[in-house]
This record gives sequence, C-alpha cells and structure tokens, in this order.
Amino acid sequence: MEALDFDKQKAREKILELMQLVHRRSDGSTQIMAVTKGFPKEAAIVAYETGITLLGENYAQELIDKHSALDGLEIEWHMIGALQRNKVRKLTGIVSVWQTIDRLSLLKEIAKHHPSAKVLIQVNPMQIPNKSGCSMAEAETLLGQGLEMGLSVEGVMAVGMQGNLEETAKIFKEAVEFAERFDLPQRSIGMTEDLEVAIDHGSTLVRIGRALFGDRPNN
Repeated sequence: MEALDFDKQKAREKILELMQLVHRRSDGSTQIMAVTKGFPKEAAIVAYETGITLLGENYAQELIDKHSALDGLEIEWHMIGALQRNKVRKLTGIVSVWQTIDRLSLLKEIAKHHPSAKVLIQVNPMQIPNKSGCSMAEAETLLGQGLEMGLSVEGVMAVGMQGNLEETAKIFKEAVEFAERFDLPQRSIGMTEDLEVAIDHGSTLVRIGRALFGDRPNN
C-alpha cells in the first residue's frame, strides 16, 4: 500500500471506534497493539497520534525500517512474528518485548544480546500442526529457563484457530490459565477476527491490524 492510498482520517475513526469497544468490553483491562505489517509508516503515525503507542511487526526488516522512519516517536515495538535467531542481534535496542518465544535456542540468543529483556512465551495448547508455539509442558520449562537467564518473562502469547471461535476459546482459556498459575501479568491473545472472545477470556493485549487500518494490500 502506497502512502498516498492510505486514508488517515478513516483509520483515525476506526481506531477511536475500536478503542471505545475494547475499553467498554474489558472495563479498561485490555490494551490495543496496532499491527502495522504491510501498511505504510502513516498507519503507525496515525495510531500513535490517536493514542496507541504499542506497535507490533511480524518481520524483522519491516520493523527496523519503520523504527528508523519513525525515530523520535516514543513507540514501544513488539516483535510478534516467527523469529529467527540470526535476526535477534539486529533487533536488539529496537524491540521492547519479544512475544514469540517458543524454544530454548531463541531464549539463549535473546539473553546473549539483550540481557533482562521482556519476553512472552508463545504457546500452542492444541499442538496444531504448522502453527508456531510450544506445548504447555514446554512453556513451563521455558519459563523456568528464561527466569534463570535473567530474562523478564512477562506472560504468554497465543494465536487462535482461524474460522473456529469455539476452538479459539479453548486455546485462549489454556493460555490464560497458564499465565494465572504462574502469576504472569501479560496475556497477548486476540486479533481482529476473535477480538471479543479474547477479551472475554482475559486478554490484556489484543494485536489488531485490519480492524484499525482496513485490508492489507494484496489480500
């Protein structure tokens, strides 16, 4: 999407509308993260101007480019896509929270380059094939290992099952129960299509792109 095609006023209206919905349904306990993947920097700017300072990106280079373009804005960048170990060094100093930690090798790489980093463990409670995230048993092990390394394990991240809100609810329920069992404050669950289910199950952070900015290009 070219910057000229991006309607900032329409996006601003969508953002304000969604902020009201989320605040009302969650009684103020759920934050919105703007997912700017595939959108021009103007999307990030309008989100920031409307009051959203948490931004998430799925791809390392896109995150680096947007951070550079928006230097000077007090944005908290979250890495929310599948992460390769060789990208960690490049993202260190930019990323505030690493959301997709699902294996020990990644924990070690982050601890090496970003001691005391904030991380979320990405869980895949149903062990859905071809979907990122570790089992609940593995999550418990990673939690202990992360804490031993001095990392700040803030909570969990999970992705629902597209087109199936019933199964999505089960995924979110297990993720939140894990966070509660270990007294972890952050539950990054919920996107545009399962936003309300996530809030009702205790999400503290919803990752929203399309509901804020419209369809991504080439969708």
